[in-house]
Amino acid sequence: MMRTTLTYIVLVVLLLCVHSASGEGGCPPGSYPIGGQGVQGCAPIPGAVGGTASPSAPAPAQPLGEWLTRWGAVAESPTSNLVGTAANESSERRAVDVAIKKCAAEGAKDCKSSVTYYNQCVAFAVPSSGKGQGSVDTAVDAETVAGNAIGHCRDTGGGKCAVVYSECSLPVFRKY
Repeated sequence: MMRTTLTYIVLVVLLLCVHSASGEGGCPPGSYPIGGQGVQGCAPIPGAVGGTASPSAPAPAQPLGEWLTRWGAVAESPTSNLVGTAANESSERRAVDVAIKKCAAEGAKDCKSSVTYYNQCVAFAVPSSGKGQGSVDTAVDAETVAGNAIGHCRDTGGGKCAVVYSECSLPVFRKY
């Protein structure tokens, strides 16, 4: 009986002295111990679940919106030299329809689409002297298209030329 009591006392003392074991040297899940000679810390285990380390491959970027194409058109009457224009329309068909309607509203009966463009600019240049031919050009920005139209107008024998119409139909960003 004395021996059993002594065994229980030793067992209780041992249980009181036992320190609970810490996994990974006392570091939280997803990290491991670093350091030495009295200095200790924890570092994340790369790719560990629950760790603070970033994954090896970043998540793909999600788009914040989309670019919408914008159309423009020029319609003209070959018999009367009347013109109609459209800009910043959502489709080519709509731009052509608007330009033809504007040309017809000027009084022409035979308006036809002569130029369509999207996500860029258009310019008309005509000779000041009335000699030579005018020029219709498209380009990525207003400055470039104006220069091109004047240059092409001069090349046809127009001499001094001036831009009489310029418009841009640039893409529009729509946020999601």
